[in-house]
Amino acid sequence: MAADVLLYNALNQTNRTLVNQVSTLDTNIATQNSLCSAAQATIATNAPTLVGNAGPNQARMWCAIPTLPATGCPWTGDFKVCNTAAQFNCGFCCAWTVPGGASCARFQLWGAGAGTGSACCCGFSPIGGTGAYASVIIPVTPGDVYTICSGCAFCCFADRAQNDADGCPSFVTGTGLTNFCAEGGEGNLFCEVLTRCSLGPTTCLYCMFLGGCICNSGSDVCWNGPQQGGVGVPASCFDNLYPMISSCKTYFGSATSGTVYGVRGSFGHIAVNYNSSICVVHPPIYGFASTSCCACCVNSTTIQGCTRSAANGFMQIPGAGGWAGFKNGGATSCAGDAGRMGMVCVSFR
Repeated sequence: MAADVLLYNALNQTNRTLVNQVSTLDTNIATQNSLCSAAQATIATNAPTLVGNAGPNQARMWCAIPTLPATGCPWTGDFKVCNTAAQFNCGFCCAWTVPGGASCARFQLWGAGAGTGSACCCGFSPIGGTGAYASVIIPVTPGDVYTICSGCAFCCFADRAQNDADGCPSFVTGTGLTNFCAEGGEGNLFCEVLTRCSLGPTTCLYCMFLGGCICNSGSDVCWNGPQQGGVGVPASCFDNLYPMISSCKTYFGSATSGTVYGVRGSFGHIAVNYNSSICVVHPPIYGFASTSCCACCVNSTTIQGCTRSAANGFMQIPGAGGWAGFKNGGATSCAGDAGRMGMVCVSFR
């Protein structure tokens, strides 16, 4: 009997210890849940800013942009506003009247991409800047009318003196929206250089290579000094890599009963080698991330930007920048490429 009492007391003591441990764990779990809830609330509140500040190398953050209403109900109708001519660069405007039974709509904007100029001899023109993107989900009322315009890209193959035209913005006006638009891509190389220089001194070499390499007319980069490691020109002055970065082209707007999300325009990746070769990578575009990151390397040849035009089946993606060009020694002509048109997509239920 005494042994049973001793065993009972020992088990009871162990049980009390375990109960206290469980209580402590419950308290810790409750604290962590509270912290997680607060963190989630903070992230949700700041999601538009976090996404808007994410560059093209952080495209995974775009998943924070809502694609459905808060109810989670799927869209029952949708359409797009854009010009789908072969060159894929003109804009289009129309009016949309909310149909009967519709109570919610999502508007998505892609600003038109910027074109590229002809490369000089010897040199290259980089990929044109991409247009910005914007999205908003708002309640709508049957009979309300919205004006919808998709931006036009630079419509002609540029020469070296002309390529400083940006892509045109896309926008929507109507009930519940104020200044809702997405700017077109940056078309002036000087402006791209200023943006890159803000990242750090080394990136300023983009148009300031030792040996006299310069930007011409805001359009292209030209090797005006000795090349291929020639006398007086260190190989390193041509051996540079310029990552994809966001441009100053952005999105605007507010909604009475909705939150505007967006992605700024971007500049592409460029790798320049002292052997007069370049590699370029187009930055990702929202909604087309898996198909817009195209890459191309050229070496000791002449590549016109227009050989990879939308009319030839390349980069038929709204908001994309015109393709890069490269001109080798002896080339006498080399056209640039037009940017791709803007687009507006509307989903409703």
